[in-house]
Amino acid sequence: MDKEISKDLFEVENPVYLSLEDMIKKYFGYMVVITNKQPSESGSGKLFNGGIVRYYGKRSKELIDKWGDCSEIAEYDPVTIIGVYPSNSLGGLYLG
Repeated sequence: MDKEISKDLFEVENPVYLSLEDMIKKYFGYMVVITNKQPSESGSGKLFNGGIVRYYGKRSKELIDKWGDCSEIAEYDPVTIIGVYPSNSLGGLYLG
């Protein structure tokens, strides 16, 4: 079970590498802080291949602060924050 930091923010208890597809399935409807982001291959059509989700929740100052904290840890590079929301009626990924 993930650790509830606040009503808008959760910390992943056992963060592991997930593919982009698995992130979408698991965290759909949330903003996520991703570390160790793996770039996609050129021309694959993906934003990136995967990474490690450290935090997730609703868009909040707390979540942005956690992204900033993770960005300061060299071993976590590269770090990003995205929203996993439907971008249109077909679904998709929205960069928050």
